[in-house]
Amino acid sequence: MTPLTPEPVLLASARWLNHLRHSSIARSQAVFASHADYTDLTMTQYGAALDWLRRTGLVTNEGRLTAVHSKIELTILQTAIARADPLWLRDADQLIFNSDDLPEDAASAGETLGLSPQETLAAVRAAWGKVDTSIRENIGSAGEQALVRLLRDLNSLSVTYVAEYADGLGYDVAVAGDGIRLNLEVKATTRRGRLTVYVSRNEFEVMLSDPHWRLVVVLVGQERKAEAIGTVRADWIMQHVPRDASSLGRWESTRFDIPPTAVHKGIVELAEHFGEGHLLRGGTTEARPVWLMA
Repeated sequence: MTPLTPEPVLLASARWLNHLRHSSIARSQAVFASHADYTDLTMTQYGAALDWLRRTGLVTNEGRLTAVHSKIELTILQTAIARADPLWLRDADQLIFNSDDLPEDAASAGETLGLSPQETLAAVRAAWGKVDTSIRENIGSAGEQALVRLLRDLNSLSVTYVAEYADGLGYDVAVAGDGIRLNLEVKATTRRGRLTVYVSRNEFEVMLSDPHWRLVVVLVGQERKAEAIGTVRADWIMQHVPRDASSLGRWESTRFDIPPTAVHKGIVELAEHFGEGHLLRGGTTEARPVWLMA
């Protein structure tokens, strides 16, 4: 986490992008150095802004613009927030519901760029979506791999890492052998005290048709190792899944905020196959599972 880009640099960045749409770096520098409308900022600040734009990939070394929103100030603020990754960003979906909830640093940066509170809110939401998606993909892969390693501790089980070669089956890991057959959809988190997972329509429909399907959650710790494992109760999913209002409207993905009481410790079907204390040993529902402890 780093502080948001200094506001003079944000303002200078906006000016650079506006000028580089139809001018060169050298000509823009000349304007900034001589025209009264631009001398409120120093050439050092303009230089820092150009360096920042290049580091973020918004401008090439030659001064060409890359993918920029039609309103460049939105692009700049979204990029600045995503790169700084302030403490509030990863929980922005839970903390920021309207423009009145905007953190002070984001609100101030938006004002500097001439954005309305609603536009600043849009930039925050876009930055959160970008960071959240990246984190989920990275942590999700780590959780799948950690679970596969633990399952392969038991030689009597055949473990297939389905997600390595197939997408769309509705689960990530297949387990068979020793009287067991399981198709595991794996969701991973690094958070303690809050469990939020996203389930696709396809995953849910596979759950309905496949009695071997389980939703397994993995707490990923340092060195991408599993620190705890749990199984979300299918009856809880059924109770809280969205309903299609009509044949003309259909949900394709949903977010679940899962309470501790909806999660079994470990994987129930493996309770007899692993020793006491093993992460996969399951069968109990605790009021506050250890892997959700804050």
